[in-house]
Amino acid sequence: MLDFYFNDTVNWIKSDKRISNWTTIYKQWEENNSREYLYCLLFPEKLIKEFIKHPTWSLNITHLQPNYVHYSEKPSKYYRWGIESKYEPLVYQQFYNNIYPTKYELIEEIQQFFNLYFDNKTNTYIGIDIASEESEVVKIIKKGGNIEFKIRTHFLRQFLYAKKLVLGFQLDYFRELDKTLAEQNLNENMFFDEFTQHYNFSICFKDYCLKDKDCCDSRLLGKAILRGYESQNIQTDYDKFNSEKCEDFIVDINKDSGNFIYENCNKSEFKKSEYHFYSPVFFKREVLLKYYNSPNLYTIDDGFINMKGSWRLSIDNNNYDFIVVYLGDLRILSHSEQLYWKSFNIEPQSEINKRRFSIDFLSSYYDPEIEDLKFKNEFTRLNKLWLKKFGFYLISEFDQDDIHCFKTIRLPLKNEPCELDILVLNLCKVLIDYLNIKEINKYLNSEQKELRSIEKFENFLKMNQFDNLEKVISFYKALQKLRSTGSAHRKNSDYKKVLENLGYKDLNETGIYKEILNDALISLKILTNNLK
Repeated sequence: MLDFYFNDTVNWIKSDKRISNWTTIYKQWEENNSREYLYCLLFPEKLIKEFIKHPTWSLNITHLQPNYVHYSEKPSKYYRWGIESKYEPLVYQQFYNNIYPTKYELIEEIQQFFNLYFDNKTNTYIGIDIASEESEVVKIIKKGGNIEFKIRTHFLRQFLYAKKLVLGFQLDYFRELDKTLAEQNLNENMFFDEFTQHYNFSICFKDYCLKDKDCCDSRLLGKAILRGYESQNIQTDYDKFNSEKCEDFIVDINKDSGNFIYENCNKSEFKKSEYHFYSPVFFKREVLLKYYNSPNLYTIDDGFINMKGSWRLSIDNNNYDFIVVYLGDLRILSHSEQLYWKSFNIEPQSEINKRRFSIDFLSSYYDPEIEDLKFKNEFTRLNKLWLKKFGFYLISEFDQDDIHCFKTIRLPLKNEPCELDILVLNLCKVLIDYLNIKEINKYLNSEQKELRSIEKFENFLKMNQFDNLEKVISFYKALQKLRSTGSAHRKNSDYKKVLENLGYKDLNETGIYKEILNDALISLKILTNNLK
């Protein structure tokens, strides 16, 4: 039921604004017999007494815009917000005489101060720090003609501290009922108010008639204050990152007690220990799942994970059972990222393998041995050779919304049917759906152009006298069959028959995908060999 006496709002006005996670800085909302208008101002602390002395609004959103102030006895003068007073907005309005929709914008200063990116899809401003960690800082809520701006209180108070200003809330709320005041034992002479050094409010009541119907409303005018932080540890991004705590990781096992031996990944710590920068640290392969699940932000390749715009972590991912990282390399991760890796930390499994040693210390390179890495290497090699031979890529450039299909091709990390389905679908999209049929069509006659993609591909290979093309086309058709009978549709007996015909019947999900990638690799190598 609508609170005619604004108990909820009064409680908020009296509350400690510092403890809320989010703070509303602008609101224009009309819904369910309620109208709420909230507008915030920034101003120096010396103006608090002037601001708080009465509940009537000092300024509204239409007052603050770059403009001249006009005088009768001296020339007009330009002011940043069109007023002589030291009041500033956080949200401003751009009004176009109703010819175009009115716009409400967050001031540019706060956008630049926190390096905010506006996401049109979610109506949020996102802050991105030096480690490329994202934080939702401001969100704009819209519903019909209603709008509300909310900002994380922590960021708001940082901004207030930097500007040495306070934030003043101005509220003008209405609530309506289909009754008269008399029916509620009220009258228009009744008035409730409260004034302190930090807030004020007044509530009044009024009867009116609407469409031959007696109604009444209550109105709350109020003001409140929020201060910034009293102090802040001001650091550069670089200093802030380097002052973060570093985690300990398992580097060895005590041969007498069997207890794990831990070492800190901070480089400055190594001189105190026999374990050095290049001490190998081992992790479950599942540690990669987070990065595969965010392919727009992370890239996993042979020997590294790259976070867009931030760090590049050298890893040894050329192993079926674990991931290896040098202890010192873990220092490039933020503390929260180190904690994530630590949750997958396991005891040492072996020495660094010869391939990794040759790459890291002998400046030599050897092709990877694990199926997903071998597939990606061969895929890239084939596409380059195909372009050189025919003047177009065999696999078209991926759409931005599909590039994850290639980036996330990997051996299953959880060994579950749902993961296998996704991996098969992605591989099909990469190898079949992105076949460059547009270019292949240029070599086909009108009858051949009516065929399906794989058949068109087959005709093109025949036309160019490719050896062993039957094996390639056989794999493509089998992969398509796996998708149509299993991953893309309800599984039935046909799916089991396909697995059996391919020799996958008795394999688990990881084993099945290994064999699929092996068969894909053989097909790619056949095509590559025909191009040499």
